[in-house]
Amino acid sequence: MRRILIPWLVASSTFAAASAFADVPSYEVIKEKSSIKFFAIQNNTSVEGRFTDFDATIRFDPEAVDKSSIRVEVKTGSITMPNEEVLQNVKKPDWLSVDVFPKAIFVSQKISRMPNTDNYYADGQLTLRDKTVPVVLNFQMDHFDSKTAIASGSVTLKRKDFGVGQGEWSKDDVIKDGVRVEFRVAAEKK
Repeated sequence: MRRILIPWLVASSTFAAASAFADVPSYEVIKEKSSIKFFAIQNNTSVEGRFTDFDATIRFDPEAVDKSSIRVEVKTGSITMPNEEVLQNVKKPDWLSVDVFPKAIFVSQKISRMPNTDNYYADGQLTLRDKTVPVVLNFQMDHFDSKTAIASGSVTLKRKDFGVGQGEWSKDDVIKDGVRVEFRVAAEKK
């Protein structure tokens, strides 16, 4: 009896978990309406950049945030900045090292909603330059209907946590440690 019962319980719980997640809709990113940009401080002046190539796996239901999840993958080589010299330096080994570490990946572990608001927190792990650090994305739903969703948000990262800016750049006297990342994601239900 036990030999029959244990596999049945395992199969039942696996099916129940899969069924629960099946109820949460999947969304596909509309790339031309989405953006990821960042702001660093160099010599007390804000320097802006963007990543132009990224994708996300989004399963989201505002009424079932405990079953929702986000996975974002950014191609680090898609970075753009107004100053070409700064752009080329940021791609080098002391900074993003885009040839060795071509992707940055965020995976949510828990999404929570502020009561009676459209504001959310996605607790997760960000992997950049082969370093994985816990981060919390703060985002809000700017639009949500039966077919499309638009979210915008931000997070401030400490570049030194990921080894971004090594050697002479490891100090924050010229380029500050904190880097603000802002995102806007438009997506449609699959």
